[in-house]
Amino acid sequence: MKIRYVAGKSIIHRLNPLTKLAVLAVFSFATFMFDSIAMQFASLLLLMIIAAMTRSAAPFSVLISKFMLSFIALLFIIQVLFNPGGTVYFSVPLCLINIDVTEMGITIGLVVALRFASIIFASAIFVLTTDPGELAYSLIRAGVPYRFGFMLVTALRFIPVFESEAGTVRQAQLTRGLDIEGGGLGAVFRSAKYTLQPLIVSALGKVDVLAISMEGRAFGCRPHRTFIRTSHFRAVDLAIILLSVGVFLLLLINRFTGFLPLPDIDIYNN
Repeated sequence: MKIRYVAGKSIIHRLNPLTKLAVLAVFSFATFMFDSIAMQFASLLLLMIIAAMTRSAAPFSVLISKFMLSFIALLFIIQVLFNPGGTVYFSVPLCLINIDVTEMGITIGLVVALRFASIIFASAIFVLTTDPGELAYSLIRAGVPYRFGFMLVTALRFIPVFESEAGTVRQAQLTRGLDIEGGGLGAVFRSAKYTLQPLIVSALGKVDVLAISMEGRAFGCRPHRTFIRTSHFRAVDLAIILLSVGVFLLLLINRFTGFLPLPDIDIYNN
């Protein structure tokens, strides 16, 4: 599963990176404002509409990837097995005890699994539609120290490089006859041992070259920086941020007052 920026001309791509970052943060916190299967499904449906607006199938491929589906299923099973309450449907023998699968466990499992899927899906949309360099430069122009911005740009640009090198190393090890794709815990440790070591050596070499290059270009000698590209907040950016913050505050107030007739479950007192 590869998650990286995909260039495009959709309305989502054209939004200011800081707008998308703010909406992602607000949405992630907002998903914890309600414990309802219906509301979590509504959040996921909203994200699917936004993903369709990107005119790309990449966000959906992340959502239905093997890793995502496996992790969501694991979260659901853990919540089902360890959250008793309500009607008991059946029991699962585990070691010396029987664990009851209950109505409350299934409900909480669905809420947690859908919440996780929504947050990861939203994050994937953000990453796939936001140029890492543009994001870092926007943060710098917003007041983040240039050194931290440069650190972010460097880290984001090295991610696909290391991802490509990891694939090359794995293929090289397989060509040598090493069994690093078999099942079991041993295969996992072998894969880590024979893949991570070359990557660490390569990373150290790149850091050394980068440090020499920065020194040669007198990095940090001037307190103010100039930028080739500039991004500005438009009316649509401001409107989206205000709408997102308004909805979040409404949900936060409703969390303590309950004045909105939203579906909910009392998962903490059952």
